[in-house]
Amino acid sequence: MTTAPDDGPNPTLSNPDPTLGGHPGGPHHDEAPFPAVATAVRASLASDASGHDMHHAWRVFRLTQRFAEELGGDHVVVGCAALTHDLHRVQGDGTGCDPRATLQTIDQILTAVGIDAQRRESVHHCVAVHDELEFRGENPTPETIEAKILRDADNLDAMGAVGVARTFAFGGVHGTPFWDPTGTEYSQLYHFEDKLLRLRDELHTEPARQLAGRRHEFLEEFFERFLAEWHGES
Repeated sequence: MTTAPDDGPNPTLSNPDPTLGGHPGGPHHDEAPFPAVATAVRASLASDASGHDMHHAWRVFRLTQRFAEELGGDHVVVGCAALTHDLHRVQGDGTGCDPRATLQTIDQILTAVGIDAQRRESVHHCVAVHDELEFRGENPTPETIEAKILRDADNLDAMGAVGVARTFAFGGVHGTPFWDPTGTEYSQLYHFEDKLLRLRDELHTEPARQLAGRRHEFLEEFFERFLAEWHGES
């Protein structure tokens, strides 16, 4: 029996013509100080498989840059906040720690790359309030347009097709079942009811609300199809 010569790993996996894309951070990802900030957080986020990795940070970054341009926000503040906002997910036990516990680390990163004190303080506020949602019974008010932009961008990445993928990735990492029909155990499908399907109504900015429409519809369709397929009805 003969074997094919070993030419090394296929850079495109098994697909001779895979779907490829540009940098998830979009056209502003290589503007200073963002590459330096990304370098500082990349090692911390590299091991995450729950949907809070570097790709998520860059997707949020891309939305913040878009919204800052439309709303007159500080693109440096929201960009730095986007890249550092989920450091709390990889600290502490379980699903992470309070975002405020990472502010000292973030301050050190931003100081090292030359961000002035006023902007560092603005980033601190963005990160501190981004992860508090009404479904948890805690909802500190984002006091600046930059904080509203970050929260909206982060929540949008929890919606739509990417949001569905992240939801089940998170459940796989933390051992949460797809669904518990008895309702006794927290499941990823229940997470749709508990959080994801509420996000559209919690957005703060008009650009985010415009994007949220189709993403919300996708969530609703997925939720309904999941139940129908679970019961063999579709």
